[in-house]
Amino acid sequence: MSAEKPRLLLVNNYSMENAYELWKKGNSGSHHVWGKIELEKRGKVEVIIFPHEKYTFLNKLGKLIGIKHLDQQVRILGHSKAYDILYAPYSLSNTRFLLLLKFLGLYRKPILVTVHQPFLGMNSKNSFIRWLSRKVLLQYDGILFLSEKLMENTLKALKIKDEKSLSKIDSAQWGPDINFYQNFKTKTLNNNGGYFISAGHTARDYVTLIEAFRRMEHQLKIFCTPQSMPEVTDLPKNVTIHSEFIPYAELMQFYVGAKAILIPLKYPERLEGCQGMTSLQDVVALGKPTVITKNPSINIDAAREGFGITVAKGDVSGWVDAVESLAKDRASFQQMEENASRVYRDKFNSELFADKLEKAALKIYNKYRK
Repeated sequence: MSAEKPRLLLVNNYSMENAYELWKKGNSGSHHVWGKIELEKRGKVEVIIFPHEKYTFLNKLGKLIGIKHLDQQVRILGHSKAYDILYAPYSLSNTRFLLLLKFLGLYRKPILVTVHQPFLGMNSKNSFIRWLSRKVLLQYDGILFLSEKLMENTLKALKIKDEKSLSKIDSAQWGPDINFYQNFKTKTLNNNGGYFISAGHTARDYVTLIEAFRRMEHQLKIFCTPQSMPEVTDLPKNVTIHSEFIPYAELMQFYVGAKAILIPLKYPERLEGCQGMTSLQDVVALGKPTVITKNPSINIDAAREGFGITVAKGDVSGWVDAVESLAKDRASFQQMEENASRVYRDKFNSELFADKLEKAALKIYNKYRK
């Protein structure tokens, strides 16, 4: 290990080089670089971005054998002297092959990961699969769950109780950049009446949301991808769908003009994790009220914190009532804006995430250095 401070090698399931460039140009928040900016400002940890892709044929091979990002993992093996800890915010997406080698004693670098969703097979009824899930999870040297409830569920399902295993595990709330949104937030103060907006592509229930707006006159703008585009044959005139790619900075302009940000979710209970959390970052950072499908595994409860309304999965009438409530109750609306900003400042931002990440990295570093 290096003598001065730990060097984290950052890999992800999307290009960190591109995310870093977008941040440098002011087109995206630092949270999309997963702590690199904040850690390096603090000065105790260095974060090195590993090139996302070089040999595409290796990734094609990896898909055939069920190993994503095989190219990254093979190339990492040749760079052992360049880093002290491998840091993978999407855990298994970038470490499956390396974990196998680690299990066999052929890869010895410590690995630090964040966990967003139920871990590999942890909710299986098969005891062997759960045993295997536990075995794989504990190959990691540092595990940060982005949801406290998900962490609790994992520990219970996999029966992780021993002190050695628990010492690797903690929770960390991934939160939005504390600087990026300031210009947008200034503009949003005078733009709270044009339309409602909903954006995102993971686990979204746009069909339920559209059916709710079919019963109302408010305008709704949906931003999704071709893969997540809702299958609705008769689209109401007050709903528009944008499925083409839009840069994040441009999406922010649409957020600024919106009355509130809506987050409709749909997922099987066994896969309950941090669905909706990325959109919640935009909510608090811009100081916007929200309506969100209830997800007990998100640390920040919009209703409890007073900046939004939660509805049950697939509840069309619930969405109608919630949206109408936001539209009509101006006093409550303004209080939600204030509460969103408070949560952003005190509970949900990139500096708080970096603090937990730094502690985890230093803990691993000091352990291995000894």
